[in-house]
Amino acid sequence: MKLKKYVQIAEIIGGIAVLVGLIFVGLELRQNTLMQRVTATQALVVDYENAIDAMARTKETACIYVRGINGLDNLTPIERYQFFALWFHILRAGEQLHYYSLEGMVDQRIWRGFERQLEEIFQLPGVQQYWAVRGDWYSDEFQEYVEKFISESPQDGVEYFGYEGCDD
Repeated sequence: MKLKKYVQIAEIIGGIAVLVGLIFVGLELRQNTLMQRVTATQALVVDYENAIDAMARTKETACIYVRGINGLDNLTPIERYQFFALWFHILRAGEQLHYYSLEGMVDQRIWRGFERQLEEIFQLPGVQQYWAVRGDWYSDEFQEYVEKFISESPQDGVEYFGYEGCDD
């Protein structure tokens, strides 16, 4: 009889140990998911920031940016290529952020700031012109997302930089 009692106690202790182990694994998975989200967000933010930073590195690139956002007609053919390359990089990073946001891998507090920035970006005439030419290079989901911004954007709702000083 005593042996049976010890076996039952051992089974209870074993069950408790399994339960504690499962709780520990669950906590580890949750922490791992959080770290993956932070890492993905951080990598995408850095990529996006690098693309934005490229615009301001030199007066030449800054002037291409400010003339281009005011309309593609303000650019020479070479500058238009540079402007398109710049926006391809920026919007590809935005597309990745959008995708990871949909997958729950980007903290929504961080994503909301980017979303507001994208809303404003797509009010710029030159960016809308770029999108009209190259929008089909992006995923269907991102195209639909951007088209919503463009269709809902006010015609004069954003202030953007003038390009005085870029003509010398």
